[in-house]
Amino acid sequence: MTHTLDRADRTARIRSAWGAAWDHGQVEALDDLLSPSYVRRRGPAATPQDRETLKDSIRAVREAFPDLRTEIEEIVEDSDGDRMAIRWRSTGRHTGTFLGVPPTGKPVEVSGATFARFDGRAVAEEWVTFDSRQLLEALGIVTTTQRAAVDPDLVRGVHRKFITGVTVVTTDDDGTPKGLAVNAFSSISLDPPMVLVCVQRSSTTHPALHRASHLGISILAADQLDVAKIFASKGGDKFAGLSWTPGAHGAPLIDGACAQLEVEIGERLEAGSHTVFTGRVVSAHHDDLAPLVYSGGGFFDISHTAPLPW
Repeated sequence: MTHTLDRADRTARIRSAWGAAWDHGQVEALDDLLSPSYVRRRGPAATPQDRETLKDSIRAVREAFPDLRTEIEEIVEDSDGDRMAIRWRSTGRHTGTFLGVPPTGKPVEVSGATFARFDGRAVAEEWVTFDSRQLLEALGIVTTTQRAAVDPDLVRGVHRKFITGVTVVTTDDDGTPKGLAVNAFSSISLDPPMVLVCVQRSSTTHPALHRASHLGISILAADQLDVAKIFASKGGDKFAGLSWTPGAHGAPLIDGACAQLEVEIGERLEAGSHTVFTGRVVSAHHDDLAPLVYSGGGFFDISHTAPLPW
């Protein structure tokens, strides 16, 4: 019962302070919500903000968008009660200079998510993610010359023709292993060694990955279909009864996989419904095992296929 009351109190305080600060410019309302040592982060390229620089940022945004309104669409608390995920949407009309862009008079809408860590009643740390291209396009800083008018089901059918491997992307979240199945994995470069993975923001693993410094990538072997099914499912402890080993940098790596990587996260790029995590490979291992293959909604063992002559 106490936990329920604490959660209700935190939720009410977040809604009240956000409304006062972002919608009405009463930034002093944040003093009751944010701890004196508060830090706000948005990707490795952005400078972290403390409580006072956040206030300055809000004032600058409100000068450019004086009718700014922010709607908190959903708040989700983790089981331990010290972290919250906040999904929000902001709207306003661009009537003041912003990012060097003179007033356009255009309506702007931006949506995103904030992951907050509490220390007692106060927010000690926040990680913020949103689709910056959505804002830049609305201001005319970047443009999309041609918008796709293609049926999503048609595009989905095209993607089903593309054959991929199956990876399990993992991270250590304050001592708790978390992960999900991902087939949107790719090499970026070999010098330096860099890779990327795309993770849907609605995934329950997304908040843990977003605040992590490292992630693990296990490329599943052909005999690990059961592992793929576990990590493609939602809910439950996916690591219960599973054989895995922490890597040199702490990321959980699935035993029996045909290849394993640990990646130091470099950038978190918002793209549509997903976050693209790019990073530098800091450890790697592979075995002479056939990979599990995914195509058209099914899984395949290609270990007995013959290569085509070329």
